[in-house]
Amino acid sequence: MTELGAVQQFKGISAHTKHFFRRQIISWFGRNKRSLAWRETENPYCILIAEILLQQTDANKVSLIYPEFIQRYPDASALAEAEQEDIQRFISRIGLNYRTQRLINIAKDINDKFAGYIPNSEAELMELPGVGRYIVNAVLSAAFRTRTAVVDTNVVRILEHFFGVQSQRSRARTDPEFWNIAYSLLPRKVTDCRDWNYALIDFCALVCTHYNPKCSECVCAEHCRHFSTH
Repeated sequence: MTELGAVQQFKGISAHTKHFFRRQIISWFGRNKRSLAWRETENPYCILIAEILLQQTDANKVSLIYPEFIQRYPDASALAEAEQEDIQRFISRIGLNYRTQRLINIAKDINDKFAGYIPNSEAELMELPGVGRYIVNAVLSAAFRTRTAVVDTNVVRILEHFFGVQSQRSRARTDPEFWNIAYSLLPRKVTDCRDWNYALIDFCALVCTHYNPKCSECVCAEHCRHFSTH
């Protein structure tokens, strides 16, 4: 493992290469973005619910229950008052059943602490049980149009592959340096950040996948460190 931190490694990448990466990802997204119900709204409650359901779960699976779930529980008050067994019937269809109680706890906190409204600050969102930085930033970006980056295992993978940067930590998605890199790649216009984050997520889901990445179809392959060395 390199002795340099990820940010120092990233500084050695040319501005041309960084611009190429952003341009190619955005262009690809314009042609290939996924149609997902939670992207058709800026309702922060709906987006928060989607992000909780998406934890370690494929978007196609979540799509099977999301519209009905939101129809049944359209706001935090409805969800907080729901019977655990009723929520469990939804969650059991996609797995990770611990999310049933987590959803109830989150809804109750939203009602008790924030009068039923989803807060628009990082500090307050982090108070919600089981909500970490990724979900917080995803909600801030998608619902409130703030200039926030998202970093999960998939985003880490594409940054490692394309730029050849490595984390000094065993869990790179918790590495502040990777978050710094992700922030440095955000578009200058705040209004473009939501689409940029969605573009990265879709590219990782459809092209730069963990298993059998489609390197021969990758629009970034020309300057990808991983592609050039494998």
